[in-house]
Amino acid sequence: MEIVLSLGANINQQRNISEAKNRLKLLFPHIAFTNEQWTEPVGVVSDKYLNCLATMNEAISLEQLTRQLKSIEHEMGDSHQNHQQGRVIIDIDIIRYGKQQIKRIVWMP
Repeated sequence: MEIVLSLGANINQQRNISEAKNRLKLLFPHIAFTNEQWTEPVGVVSDKYLNCLATMNEAISLEQLTRQLKSIEHEMGDSHQNHQQGRVIIDIDIIRYGKQQIKRIVWMP
């Protein structure tokens, strides 16, 4: 199953993106990442975001993948409450799961 993820952070951006990448590599050794890109915040007042995409081919259910990504976010200290305050320690979204579009990438033109 081809999977595309989006990673973003606006708090300790480089450290948190690097940490998330390392955690993802432990779970999915063949994951590949795009170059990181600085972007302006969309719909929130905050510092700039650091973003990148990740692609992988894995035999994993959407539910299991979602649980693993939420676990990484939680372990790194991120929460829904942080996001509501415009603080994003790490956000890992599923963009595409096979042929299914899950979410739109708001930071890409």
